[in-house]
Amino acid sequence: MPDNLPPPSIKFHYIKANLFRVIHVDGAIGGITPNRGIFVSLFSERSALPKMIEQELLPNGTLGEEKTREGKEGLVRDMEIGVMLSVDVAQKIAEFLNNQVKILKQSSPETAPVSDASEEETKVQ
Repeated sequence: MPDNLPPPSIKFHYIKANLFRVIHVDGAIGGITPNRGIFVSLFSERSALPKMIEQELLPNGTLGEEKTREGKEGLVRDMEIGVMLSVDVAQKIAEFLNNQVKILKQSSPETAPVSDASEEETKVQ
């Protein structure tokens, strides 16, 4: 076999980066960058946590009624991660997500496929 031919197959090793983590996503915000890329920031939503709560202390040492509460009102959107994407990568990821939604919608909870090491992958060639 000539030395200039590519190998018949290639192995990809998936290694988690030091900052790898699993996050819960409730939504996204973003848009087109000046360089015609796509920026998306993924967020999770929750109620605002109080900065301080003062509660009555009962004679038996247990907590009584709340007296005062300080903090923000409304909901908080914790920006979890920002992602820069090319148009090609964004399109491939959109196709991947649409395919996963289609699979789930066509199955019942009892027959929904469970991801394992053979998870579908999306990669722009």
